[in-house]
Amino acid sequence: MKIAITGHSAGIGQALAKQYEQRGHEIVGLSKRHGDNIRNIQKIADKIEPCDMFINNAQSGYAQTELLFEMSKRWRDVEGKHIINISTMMTLNPTVNEANMLEYKNQKRALEDAHWELAHRQWWPQMILVKPGEVKTGEWSSDKACDVDMWAAMVVHTLENVHPSMKVYELSLGVDYTHGR
Repeated sequence: MKIAITGHSAGIGQALAKQYEQRGHEIVGLSKRHGDNIRNIQKIADKIEPCDMFINNAQSGYAQTELLFEMSKRWRDVEGKHIINISTMMTLNPTVNEANMLEYKNQKRALEDAHWELAHRQWWPQMILVKPGEVKTGEWSSDKACDVDMWAAMVVHTLENVHPSMKVYELSLGVDYTHGR
């Protein structure tokens, strides 16, 4: 399978790219570090279009949501296409103290709203919303955050092992703070 991943050069995108690559999939990595800014919707969508799966991970303003709309149009009713939208469990938190995190949370909420509207209007592409909990993606992550590679391995394992008669609509996966007590 050919899988496009935005934000593939760090954090969750990089960990998912490694997991899928280890399983023999071809990765089309799209990262600002490598000259692929997701704010250039048409250019990025052109690179995603020939793929089978799109992991919509990178977030830059509302470009992640705009890219979802564009790929949903391009892949409308094209059997076998899948979009995995990466959001955050932070959208469930009624209060966020830092202004930049409030902006991030609202951008991810916009992604989730678009995801649900599009997922219920058409069968293809099939969409899954993935909401990470606290995952160690940088030096600012807390000591209790889940290892990003372990998290990505569990997400890929879970999605690969769904019975063919079932569909995953949403996957929320984070650290268990009670583990080890």
